[in-house]
Amino acid sequence: MARNFKPYMITQFQSFIHTLDLKRKINHIQIHHTWEPRKSDYKGESTIASMWRYHTETRGWQDIGQHFTVAPDGLIWDGRSLEKDPAGITGYNRGGIMFEMIGNFDQGEETLEGKQLDAIIAAVRVLLSKFNLSTNDIVFHREHSAKTCPGTGITRDWFLNEVKNRKIMELNPNSYDNADQWKRIAIDWLYEEGLISAEDWKDNINKGLPLWAEALVLKRIYDKAKS
Repeated sequence: MARNFKPYMITQFQSFIHTLDLKRKINHIQIHHTWEPRKSDYKGESTIASMWRYHTETRGWQDIGQHFTVAPDGLIWDGRSLEKDPAGITGYNRGGIMFEMIGNFDQGEETLEGKQLDAIIAAVRVLLSKFNLSTNDIVFHREHSAKTCPGTGITRDWFLNEVKNRKIMELNPNSYDNADQWKRIAIDWLYEEGLISAEDWKDNINKGLPLWAEALVLKRIYDKAKS
């Protein structure tokens, strides 16, 4: 049975990385695409779990190969421990953090765009800043392999230009395809931050809080801001 995987919105990913304290030295960021599964095959966590099973049961690896998987809906799923080198590019993994983008981005196939493009660009920017790297430290799989990865439809110059200049879409969970997934992430954040403690409200994410509970959340936010 596959282990659980955690999804991050862009803002959550930023907060996670900013508080990260790694012992492993990071010297590059790897960019990959899955080829299979395609964007059209994506089914949330079950897709990530399927990759985990393939990597561990078929390939015989100890864990999923990538540190993060960027989904078509803009979620960034966690993966291999960041204290371990990725299983991404034979002979070139030491010091790397690996992103796997779900999709086949070879020319004539699928397109890296929208929410998914926003997520990978934002995530790469966060890591460049965190580990004092430059765009020269971004590595495409095909630079050290006969593969086309991360897809012949993605040129290095275009991708680096997006990292440098792209304006990230304003986050609006209601604009995303999987609204229930985003609602669940938002509710879980309220519990993680201690703004809500009663477990009953987790059972119906579409049920509104009573006025007294909304006031309590606001008070806890106010108390956090003062401390």
